Amino acid sequence: MSNVLKIVVILVTFLLTWRLSYSVTYKLTNVICESRNQSWVTINECRLKAVNRNRTVFNFNATIHHPTNDVVIDYRFLKRENGYKPWLYKKNIDGCRFLRKPYDMLTKMIYMVFKPFSNINHTCPFYGDILIRGMYLRTEIKAMPYPSGKYMLQINWSFYKKIQVVTNISYDFIENLL
Repeated sequence: MSNVLKIVVILVTFLLTWRLSYSVTYKLTNVICESRNQSWVTINECRLKAVNRNRTVFNFNATIHHPTNDVVIDYRFLKRENGYKPWLYKKNIDGCRFLRKPYDMLTKMIYMVFKPFSNINHTCPFYGDILIRGMYLRTEIKAMPYPSGKYMLQINWSFYKKIQVVTNISYDFIENLL
């Protein structure tokens, strides 16, 4: 009898998690990239492309003109409520140290979202082209609980303590549990 109960519990758990994985929807809605110093970084492409009704992909191409060994990433999540308001997460990460050995779980989750689509797979120094091709938000990334709504990930990339690039990525998060 206990084996039958175990099998039923496993099947119910499987069906619930299978149903929940299809009830989460992410959609990229807007992206803004700005180079604050053209002599350090030139942004060649920063755009969204609609592939179909449910998927929008992000393409990014930037050229770093001088090698840099000091990269600080300052990011925050904002939620749209009558304009974008600060919401829950604000982090300041040493990019070179993080790529040598990831030490922050939230940053690691964000990095794992775009890593398969990017050529950022080495540590410092950074020099040359930085590419992200065909990145989209998958439903498997739902790891932290937050309510449905419109969000923006605002990232400031600093080289040698000066902001060089500002990236704002807006997306919709919809969770339909029924």
